[in-house]
Amino acid sequence: MSLRLAARRLALSARAPNPLPASQSPIISATLGPSTQRRHKWSIFKGWGRSREAPSSAGDPESAQLDDPKSREQFLARSMQSGVENNIFQDEIETPQRGSAADEASGATEAEQKTKETMAMVVDPDPRSRIRWQRKKIIQMVRRDGRLTKEETIKMTERELVHKSEFMPTSTKKLVMLARQIHGKTVDDAITQMQWSKKKFAAEVKYYLEEARDLAIAQRGMGLGQVNGEVLDKPRKIQTKEGKWIEVVDPTRMYIAQSWVGRGPWRGKSIDYKGRGRMGIIHHPSTSLTILLKEEKTRIREHEDREAKKAKKGPWVHLPNRPVYGQRPYYSW
Repeated sequence: MSLRLAARRLALSARAPNPLPASQSPIISATLGPSTQRRHKWSIFKGWGRSREAPSSAGDPESAQLDDPKSREQFLARSMQSGVENNIFQDEIETPQRGSAADEASGATEAEQKTKETMAMVVDPDPRSRIRWQRKKIIQMVRRDGRLTKEETIKMTERELVHKSEFMPTSTKKLVMLARQIHGKTVDDAITQMQWSKKKFAAEVKYYLEEARDLAIAQRGMGLGQVNGEVLDKPRKIQTKEGKWIEVVDPTRMYIAQSWVGRGPWRGKSIDYKGRGRMGIIHHPSTSLTILLKEEKTRIREHEDREAKKAKKGPWVHLPNRPVYGQRPYYSW
């Protein structure tokens, strides 16, 4: 039989001098001494209908001292501040402190070295792979004589930002309409479109557009042409990939180059009640929106590339002079 009395009460009952009544049977404990257990049919109700008496602490001097607020604060202070023998930094405490300035400077250098080593474990976890990658890039640069590819030049001269939203409680079929609506527009025009749209999640799309614009300005330095003095003296007229002609005054103006949606995890299920005692399962989807922001410099370059390709192509010829291959000695019909 398990004894369900607290150890403190057992200790108090063991030190109690008065004898037990005849109706109570003593229980002998190997470690705490004799105690009392009362059993009756109302014990399962845990004392309903009568006030619960607080255990007396007259026989425990430590509990009596803890009742005093000042003694309790001193006890807490002693408990929180453990002794030197229980400290894990015992060796460092027992080491004599260095008093000279040279020793302090060397200690600071050692601490800094420890910090660098600790950071290297996080920043450079695999130095062999890093050295191998750097060696490969240096070999490529030497073979190309320092010439950059077109993709590398574009990455160095043009800025872009990819921003993905959180999963929103809607379907891809509904959110893709808003993604198509803002595609190809400038960020300010897209925010205006979402501000006056009647769609339910237009406000969410507007919030993520503003967040992407702020991140592009703060992290990539995009859209700062007027601040840096990069505004064109004369507006330039270019044609987009969709065939629309626009005028560009600020080459750092941000526009939405791409916008797409992605299906997320199912948020849950519900029952679709039907007639004749039948039912179906409704899956509640979640969808994310991803946008790619670029500057007008990209559209200007793309327009120039298309014009150069047209000029290089030459005039159209109805019957070009091509060599004939695969002649047969007989008719092919």
